[in-house]
Amino acid sequence: MRLLIADDDRELACAMASYLRHSNNAIISTVTTGGVDVLRSVKLFDPDVILMDILMPRLNGLTVCRHILSTRPDVRIILLSGVLHSGHPFVAESGAAGFVAKPVRLAELQRVFDEIIPREAAASASPALAPSALPPVVGAVHE
Repeated sequence: MRLLIADDDRELACAMASYLRHSNNAIISTVTTGGVDVLRSVKLFDPDVILMDILMPRLNGLTVCRHILSTRPDVRIILLSGVLHSGHPFVAESGAAGFVAKPVRLAELQRVFDEIIPREAAASASPALAPSALPPVVGAVHE
C-alpha cells in the first residue's frame, strides 16, 4: 500500500512512518511543510492512503482533503487533530475515511488503518516504489 504522511510536526510524522513501515505499509513520502506540498506530493506519488494533520500551514488538511477527493475519490484519507474531534461538523463533512485524535496512540492508528483498509485491499493496492526510485522534491518531502 502506498502511503503518504502529511503532518507539520516532523517528529510525529517520522514516528508514524516508522511504526507503519513495520506494519507492512509502504511509506512513499512524508510531507512536513504544509498543505500546498501535500497536493504536489499526491500528484507526484499517487498514494492509496493519506494520513494527514488538519492544522497545517499553507492550506489546512480539511481543504486539502476536499480537493484531493474531488479529483481522486479512490484515495483513503485519515485525518489527525489535537484540536477538532471526529464528530466536529468540519471533520464529518470532509469526506475523510477515518480520524485519529492527537496525541496519537499507535494502537488507535493501527485500528483505524485496519478498519479503513481491509487486508484484501491492502494486498492488491499499488506496489510501493523503492525510495531510490522516487523523484526528489527539494525542501518539501523527505523519506
